[in-house]
Amino acid sequence: MSPKKLNNLLVPALKIAKQAGEIALTWFEQRASLTIESKGHHDWVSEADRLVEHYIRDALNHTFPDHHLLGEETGGEFELPCWVVDPIDGTTNFLYGQADFVVSMALIDQHGPAIGIIYAPAHNRLFYAIRGMGAYEQKPDHDVVLQPRVSAKEQLVIGLNLNYQPKIAKQYLDHTQWLIQHGQQIRVSGSAAWTLTQVANGELDGCYLGNVNIWDAMAAQLICEQAGLEISAYLMESRSGPVWAWPKGSPLSQWIQNSSLKQE
Repeated sequence: MSPKKLNNLLVPALKIAKQAGEIALTWFEQRASLTIESKGHHDWVSEADRLVEHYIRDALNHTFPDHHLLGEETGGEFELPCWVVDPIDGTTNFLYGQADFVVSMALIDQHGPAIGIIYAPAHNRLFYAIRGMGAYEQKPDHDVVLQPRVSAKEQLVIGLNLNYQPKIAKQYLDHTQWLIQHGQQIRVSGSAAWTLTQVANGELDGCYLGNVNIWDAMAAQLICEQAGLEISAYLMESRSGPVWAWPKGSPLSQWIQNSSLKQE
């Protein structure tokens, strides 16, 4: 799709993401009444996740009837053009009353990731990117170009999210030890999409996320790439795997080359 066409798609998509976030926020304020189920070890899904995704699916089908959708909770076909959606990335945060959860929506066309939208409703912050047109945070008066911390070379603050699969625990501890030994600080947000977005916005110097899914990362990866960051390969084929982002020339690039991260 052309940049002009993508820009035309962005406007209604942003409205859908914001409305989805408002639905999530309403449930966040009433979370004690939610029905909660487990999909696996520390992998929760609530009634809110499903309701938000149903809203996004219906809204996208109405607005873009020729597009397909792949959602975390309701599945779908990965057929292009396709929206890849996580209705609430950071469900555990959401259920525990913590504000670091987001709505994540990414459009993929025949050329790859094309639009990425991250909305953090509890923070009232909306981020987006269009392929070839940069990454921005929406503001009331004008949208702001995202500015990563490109000059930081030491004493970094790194997002290092833990995946709770049993085999990941030792790897996570090894990575944490390496980073601390090299003078870096660690942050754990509990949301892959939010962590990546914070790197793009200069609130972290970089991040490494263990085994995440395509809907966790796709939108925020595009935002990072359009902000000028070095990123791991998009999860187009595998649909899951490790993801990272940091400025080009960051000392973290040496870490990735000298460690076993690429094989996880």
